[in-house]
Amino acid sequence: MRRQGHRSVSLVVVFVIVLVAIAVAVCAGAAAPARAAFAPHGIWTNVLGPTINTERWVDVAKGPDGSLYAGGDFGYGALNGEDLMVAKFSADNGAASHRIWSDAWDNPTEHRDDQTSAIAVDHTGALIVVGSSDTANNGWEWVVAKWSAGGARLWQKTFAASPLTDWNAYAWDVACDAAGHIYVCGTVQTGTHDSSVVASLVVRKLASSDGHVLWTRAYAGNPSSFNQGSKLALDTAGNVYCTGYGQSLRGDSDIITCRFQTSNGHLSWVGRIGGAKHRDDEGADVVVRDSNVWVTGGEYTSASTRVVALAKYTLGGHRLWLRTWLERANTREYPNALAVDAHGDAVVVGSGNDNPVTREHAFIVRWNSVGRLRWRRISYNSVSHEAVWRDVVCDAAGRIWVGGHEKAGSSDSLLVARYSATGKRVWDSSWKGPDGLGAECDALCLGKTGLFVGGSVITTIGGGDAAALKYVR
Repeated sequence: MRRQGHRSVSLVVVFVIVLVAIAVAVCAGAAAPARAAFAPHGIWTNVLGPTINTERWVDVAKGPDGSLYAGGDFGYGALNGEDLMVAKFSADNGAASHRIWSDAWDNPTEHRDDQTSAIAVDHTGALIVVGSSDTANNGWEWVVAKWSAGGARLWQKTFAASPLTDWNAYAWDVACDAAGHIYVCGTVQTGTHDSSVVASLVVRKLASSDGHVLWTRAYAGNPSSFNQGSKLALDTAGNVYCTGYGQSLRGDSDIITCRFQTSNGHLSWVGRIGGAKHRDDEGADVVVRDSNVWVTGGEYTSASTRVVALAKYTLGGHRLWLRTWLERANTREYPNALAVDAHGDAVVVGSGNDNPVTREHAFIVRWNSVGRLRWRRISYNSVSHEAVWRDVVCDAAGRIWVGGHEKAGSSDSLLVARYSATGKRVWDSSWKGPDGLGAECDALCLGKTGLFVGGSVITTIGGGDAAALKYVR
């Protein structure tokens, strides 16, 4: 079963061999250890650790008062498994300690692996985290947990694919509407067919007060097929637009987009984009702005070629246009994130490689509102030829910030860059962490006074720490 691709694994692999755990409390308001200065254009950095296990922030978000939130994983490689981890950071650049509070959650009935996929912040400043929890009897289950703006854990819910089976369910993304209702998407196994997993794309709407389910809706696709909801977005009325992938009648996967009504979860429409036969296409991100929906994903056009696909729909499901982009022949492109500015210009970022793989390049591609390609930018290290952009954000004026990492020698460098609306690189920053051993960026969000970055760093004692950084805008 494929899992969502936003989580980088190159740092994590280093720590799989760790056999001994050091218990380190994730304390509310705890001051961060003293760390060396980081890259140019940086305002501050906060590293949670150190431990010989691995911690990382996989998603970040901004609160209604400008405060910054992060969600991730605590204790990868620990004997009792990893836990969900959350934190709130001050928007005040001059604060003595930027981390206001932090907490971790371990499934009390299992004490196995609990993994964060995404976070959202509602209108009250409450933090909602979704992910998956490994259990002994029910396979992987959805996990949804909520913390107050002050750091109190309010409730948590788990949802199994089916009681007392080893079927798996993974929650991948979350969003909140103006009333605080919570929407979660993912995949839920419903059976097997000819030794293959059968699964549905599933969306749930939960009450803000206690997480009880208001409705659950599924898209099962073609008979005995596998379907996954990877990312979701809401319109101003709270209707849900979910993208991911679904098997076609040919047995390969198409990029799918589903719209569910906020009132009762009714499935209004489904859009499918399919490529070459017997190849796996997948939706990577979705954005709703005003009266339109943008969806990006990877589409195979041949056995050796995978293009970036970008489609624009009306809210009613009419596809206005579909555009594709390829760096050069026989390249496989893997989009990771999408941003749309106030003018309807769309930016897609990700990475690609030659076939066979000889180098990996990070790309930024920008289209205007009618689907005309405006520009593209390619970045890769001339020595190792490995780079990737993980996330992208833009402001109303069309200015663009991207984050990712680059292989430089034997370690990764965390990369952050800002581009103008016309594609000019205004500044960029490369950082190997406080100990100079390696760092990666997983997620970005644009705050009132700077760019907030979540990721991880390698430390001298052999583990990895969750790193939160803030850069100038």
